[in-house]
Amino acid sequence: MNISTSLNVFGTDYEQAIPVCKEAGFRALDFNYWDHQKDVLAKSWEEEEAWAHRIRAAADESGLPFTQMHGPVHGRSFQEMVLGLNAESFLDMAKRSLRTASILGVPWVVLHASAISGNGESYGEVKEFNVKFFRQLFPVMEQTGVGIALENFYDRAARPHTARRTYCALLDELVELIDTLDHPLVGACLDTGHAHEQGIHPNEIRKLGKRLKATHINDNDGLHDQHLLPYQGSVDWPAVMSALHDIQYEGDLTYETHQAIRFLPNALRLEGLKYAVAVGNYLIGLKGDPKGA
Repeated sequence: MNISTSLNVFGTDYEQAIPVCKEAGFRALDFNYWDHQKDVLAKSWEEEEAWAHRIRAAADESGLPFTQMHGPVHGRSFQEMVLGLNAESFLDMAKRSLRTASILGVPWVVLHASAISGNGESYGEVKEFNVKFFRQLFPVMEQTGVGIALENFYDRAARPHTARRTYCALLDELVELIDTLDHPLVGACLDTGHAHEQGIHPNEIRKLGKRLKATHINDNDGLHDQHLLPYQGSVDWPAVMSALHDIQYEGDLTYETHQAIRFLPNALRLEGLKYAVAVGNYLIGLKGDPKGA
């Protein structure tokens, strides 16, 4: 298990981020396609392809592999798209992200399931919509060898004015969707912050089993999606690591902790990242001890 980080700790400046992450001690990277989503929309595929090769060259120069990617993101439903996207154009962007991931050497692209419109569709309708949507990616996945890791979300914390359910906020829903899609290139991404906001006990992580292919490791106060480093919030980290150990998770611990790092002055950024690596190595050292070291 390696300690990895999303490049969103530097915003969109991947050329600056990659060598600093290497110096800090990270052994792998997550490329945040979402951070570049607006720019990607203005690119032709030929331009995006050349851009992906430049990113890959920068990572290769530092000797850091990309082991996952946060793919493009729509709104809270497939009919509330950001940046003027609709379901068709978002599908095209998702396909492009898989091709870009292939150039980067990324094995898993993280995507979100969601509601259709959020206007009262039944659970069965939402599940069937997501199954049909993600199956449209299968040909590109099989062509490139890049899989999709579907992420758990949340709908419980700090939103008393919002009674809407968010599909796959519950791990049982995520497991059911993955099993229905029934494809070796479909797995799960565990976002520890989302799970904590949802009130999901770390013991439930065991439900994901071998489906788990990627992680978004971050902490919060249980109410807000704060994207903090472990031990800066209230996640039970010994219990999380015990669950990951028990299911024999073989991927990386990949930070999505930009709020703890991104706003540091440049003079402190490297030291902040070194601290993040030390915390990650401590987590790995917990192994299967549910009480912690």
